[in-house]
This record gives sequence, structure tokens and C-alpha cells, in this order.
Amino acid sequence: MSGQPEEEAVFGILPVTAGQKQYGFIDALLVLGGYCIATWSYTQGSYLATLVGFKALLAGAFAGALLMLLVYQLPVILSVRYGIDIWIWYRAIFGATGVKLMTVLIIAINFPWYAVCAELFASSMGNLISLTGVQVPPQLHTLFALLCVALGTVIALRGVNAITWTTRILVPLLIAVGAIVIFVGFASVPAGTIWNAAHAGNGQKAKTIAYILSIEANFAFVITLIGGMAEIPRLAKSERGGFWAGVLGQGLIGSFFVVIGAVMAIATKHVTGEMIDDPTKMLATLAAPPLALCSLLLVGFANVGTQAVGSYIYAVMLRSAFPKAGYRMLVLLLALYVGILCVWGRIIDYFGPFLTIGACVYAPLAALLFADFFFVRRQKLDLRAAFFLPGHDAYRYKGGVNIVGLACVAAGIALSLAVYNPLTGAIHCMLLFRLTPTGTSFIGTALLYVALSRIPPVRRYLLRDGNK
Repeated sequence: MSGQPEEEAVFGILPVTAGQKQYGFIDALLVLGGYCIATWSYTQGSYLATLVGFKALLAGAFAGALLMLLVYQLPVILSVRYGIDIWIWYRAIFGATGVKLMTVLIIAINFPWYAVCAELFASSMGNLISLTGVQVPPQLHTLFALLCVALGTVIALRGVNAITWTTRILVPLLIAVGAIVIFVGFASVPAGTIWNAAHAGNGQKAKTIAYILSIEANFAFVITLIGGMAEIPRLAKSERGGFWAGVLGQGLIGSFFVVIGAVMAIATKHVTGEMIDDPTKMLATLAAPPLALCSLLLVGFANVGTQAVGSYIYAVMLRSAFPKAGYRMLVLLLALYVGILCVWGRIIDYFGPFLTIGACVYAPLAALLFADFFFVRRQKLDLRAAFFLPGHDAYRYKGGVNIVGLACVAAGIALSLAVYNPLTGAIHCMLLFRLTPTGTSFIGTALLYVALSRIPPVRRYLLRDGNK
């Protein structure tokens, strides 16, 4: 490896040693919490508000997120223990070439989220300017979107310390502003309007389906973080701190802002008859226009912070698959990818296919890591083989691909689509649908992988590292 060992550990793939670990529980919590505070939280909240009443939404947003996180985040302890990214462990599950394929797939279907954030940042900035009575030229929209990407990229290029200090200042302020926004939402409509918001649909069956879809949305929302879930915890000083920072940062702080989006969506629908998810418009509608300036902090800086953390996380993730590529070059390539989508300007219109594909991939990906870590390799990894050192060939599968791991991913995707078609909304198996498509895919993939690992020839193929 070129460069300084510490830099290659923090920004690359070398194991992070105890002396190089920077994060206590609070800092890791703030970074991961700040990562979740972006416009997608309000979009998620307004979507949930179309499905269920506020009481069910409140319970599902927190309970659904925490339930999924408590399970699929457990393997994060391996990242803290060994100081490695989960994608180093995935080399044992997919092989060297298989990891490259899965990494590129995850980047392709997940990183457009940051273009969505940039687009909504641009929309909110335009709305804020228009509140002053100034007409905003349409050309400025793209420039504002690119500004969001550029600011986040600059912070990511400055490294972990810049990200840490940004979130130390930003996240507490955002939580305080969020509390104010919730107060504005409840104070701007008659008492009980939000709390007693009704369920969608007529009849018990329709309500049941809507409630299951809301839980599925919460499961799918948090499981999309699987790709980069270990980059921050691997820098944590304790396994317990790294694990709980991820669970609470995403499950509590992230869900809090989902609920904020729901409160504002329900309140604006009562006032205007239309449910919207732009906090700038919401605050301008529900309170005096000057208060809408709060969304400059709530939306603008939140999306910039998310872009910064996301760029760091996915650049390090890419280095696990392509170790010869430099961290800064990868950050710039990710910025270029998002920038092209922003210039195109149609990402929000066509983002459905990205989400559809993504929701089907994340669950089996998380299930394989969970099953391999606890039930197949039993928390043991041959690090020399995982780094492909000479003479350590346990994870050098033929063609660079672990066919068992990739087959299980394909089976998990097929199982999810066999239960529910997210494009048409058709439910193919109501019994399994009650477990949610994501839950069914997660459980089914994990069981299949463990069952295959019990077959002697397959077990010998998987466990050439002596993990019998």
C-alpha cells in the first residue's frame, strides 16, 4: 500500500488499530445521526402519512427502524473488533470479483439518493429566495444543486476531522430546530388534527395492507444503509459504542426527522388540502415566512452534511473493492456521478426504478452478512486470506466469484418480488407479505445460506479457511 499507514487505515482498507480509532460513542452517534438527517427523511414521513394514521406512523417509524437495525447492524461489531470494513468480510462471501460486482451495483442504485438531496436542496433554496419577493431564474436550480454536491465534497476531501466537527455543531442545532418545527406543526392546526389523523383506505383489509406497507417502508428505509454501515463504527473505540451509535443514530435521530416530515405533511394537508414534503414550503405555509428561514439550516446544511458523510463512506467502500484507487479520486468520481445526474435534472422523475431495484438487493445483502458472521464463520475471519496475501488462498474462488453467495442474493431478490411487486403494487402471497417483502427476503436468504452451508460439499467450498 502506498501512503502513510494511518491514512491508509482511515481512508483505505488497512485494518484500523486501537491507537488509530477516533470515535467515542457520542461522536459516532452524531456522525451517523447527521448522515440520516436529509430531505429523504421528510419524503419518507410524508409517504408514511399517506398510508397510516399518526399514532401508527409514530410507533412504526421508531419500532420498525429499531427492530431492523438491532438485527442487521449486529455484524458491525466485526468492523470494530477487526478495524475493517464489512466489504473486506464480503470478500469471503462473494469473492474478489463478486465484491467488485456488488459494490458497483450498490453505488449505481444507491448513490443517486444524493442527487435527490441536491435537487431538493436547490428547490428549497429557490423557495427561500422567492420568499423575499425575488424571482429565481430556472438556471439557478442546477447551480444550487451542484453547490450542495460541491460543499459536501469539499468537507469529505478534508477528511474525518472535518466531518466530525461539522456534525458536532450541526446535529444538535438540527435537533433543536426540528423540535421547533414539530411545535409549529401542532400549533398551526386545531388540536388533535395531527394526533387523530385517520388511516388510509376503507375496510380492515385495506388498513392492514397499508400498515404492512408502512412497516415495509421503514424496514427498507433503514436497510438501504447496509452498503456503508461500517465505515464510521470501524473507527469506534468499543464494539458496544460502535453498534449502538449505528442503531440509535439511525433509529432514533433518523426516525425523529421522519416524524417531523409526517407532522408537517399532515398539517399542510389540513391547511392547503395538499400534502407536500418540502420543509421550506411547509414552514412558509404553516407559519410566518421569516420562520421558513429555519429550513435553510434544516434542509440546506442537512443535505450538505449528508453529502459529505456519504461521500466518505462510499469512497472507503469502493476502496475495499478497488484498493489501488485513491480516496480523493473516488470522492471526486462520486461527485461527478451525482453532478451529472443534477445537470440531467430528471432524477426525481425516474428515481422509482432505482428504489425498486435497491429495495430488492439490500435485504439479501444484509442477510448474507448476518448469517455468515453468526452461523457460518461464527465471527472468525482469516484476515490474511481476506487481504489476499500470498499463500493464503481460502477466499480465492474460481473466477473470483463465490457462486453460493451470489446465488443466494439472486434467490433473495426473487423471493422479494414473488411476495410483492413494488411497481404495480400487486401482492402475490399475503401470508409472507405480513412479514413484509424486506423481512421475508432477509429471513429467507439467511435460512437458505445457512442450509446450504450444512451440505458437506458446499461447506467445504465455503469454509476453506479452516472455520469448521
